[in-house]
Amino acid sequence: MNKTVLKKLLALSLMATTSVAVMGCSTTASVKAQPNQEGTSQEAKQETQDTQEEIIELEFWYSWQDKVAENNKELTAKFNETIGKENNIVITAEYQGTYDDLHTKLKSAFIANEQPAISVMEIASIQSFADAGMIECLDEIISDEKENNFLPGLMDNSYVDSKLYGVPYLRSTPIFYYNKTLFDQAGITQAPTNWEELASASKQLETIGVKGFGFLNDNWHFEAYTQGNGGNTVNADETVAIYNEAPAVEAVAFLKEGIANNNFKYYSGNNASDTRTTEIMNQKVAMWVNSTGSLNNTLDIASQNGYEVGTAFIPCGTAYSVPTGGCNLVMTSKLTDKEKEAAALFINFMTDEEQVVYSHKKTGYLPTTISSTTNPEIEALYESIPQFKVAVDQLQYGHGRPMNKAYGEAIKVYTTALDQIFTTDVDVQATLDKAAAESTKLLQEGK
Repeated sequence: MNKTVLKKLLALSLMATTSVAVMGCSTTASVKAQPNQEGTSQEAKQETQDTQEEIIELEFWYSWQDKVAENNKELTAKFNETIGKENNIVITAEYQGTYDDLHTKLKSAFIANEQPAISVMEIASIQSFADAGMIECLDEIISDEKENNFLPGLMDNSYVDSKLYGVPYLRSTPIFYYNKTLFDQAGITQAPTNWEELASASKQLETIGVKGFGFLNDNWHFEAYTQGNGGNTVNADETVAIYNEAPAVEAVAFLKEGIANNNFKYYSGNNASDTRTTEIMNQKVAMWVNSTGSLNNTLDIASQNGYEVGTAFIPCGTAYSVPTGGCNLVMTSKLTDKEKEAAALFINFMTDEEQVVYSHKKTGYLPTTISSTTNPEIEALYESIPQFKVAVDQLQYGHGRPMNKAYGEAIKVYTTALDQIFTTDVDVQATLDKAAAESTKLLQEGK
């Protein structure tokens, strides 16, 4: 892959700032201000404005709150105080809601010519935005060494037509969570590894008056359940919905049977996720699937409420297999050359090992590079909190998500059908057949 002079300039810029450390490390330059709510230092910004002739001010859009928002704002402030200060750059981190919210706002911002310079982007949407010309190819700003250091299991959704458009940032897989305190009370000694054990453990938890496995109508989770039974939601070229084939139908039938006979609980409606979170906190349900990106919040909630949480691979039907998820960092189009250089510095900074380690420890999202998995800080973390290591180990069974631009609409047809199946007496096969035919039409229009 040919790399241009821009890359050399980036490397020099980054090397020039390696002696500056912040956030609790030994330092050769004092940090004079704390970040404001949106992740930038007002004093640093004013100081730069007072002493430099030309300031490059850029926006960085991100999704989600809590630990994720803290992570984004803290790292942005760190950039501003180090590399940003050295290069007359000020980045402002701005929260934009869920991934869907952010994507919608990003499209509107392009129409108004008010788009940010850098954004997170849910991995399945990379191709759609690249095809629309809204994001830049990153081949010229990411070195071969850095590109090859990203974990291979996270790269499926980074390329469009063999060109790099996004780099792994806060990446995840769904993992299995369980309340170890309730397991002890019910006499369950280990996490289930397959569907039979999941059903048995859930039934046993009924003896202490709590629900066993609580699940949501989440398309990402259902990709995991189906893939763990040897199937998928779409075919290899993403033109045909196959969630009506045997492996997917068996997964749905297993969950429906679990509601009827094995103490499973299905959470539906607009507030389903919040309701389940409340019941998890109140120890009314003992097992669930969620993103590894929720790990730190989950452990904090458990600690505050007097119970212990364990993590494990998602129990499978035939063999372990999970979709990856989370977001990549992208650079938007329409930037000037100087803005591109500034955005490139920020993207490289956010994906350097020090920030990768910090983000993993802060949130529970995966460490995204090969070298970071053997970093002494991460090894120490896994020794003290082994729940963090589960998602990394499970990643050997991970792969990308469909990137057909119509997949978002097609999968909504699937989840609508699932809600019918879990809340009424409709025939499972007939309902999925009808939905798959409708989804297939959408997928073929999206190619």
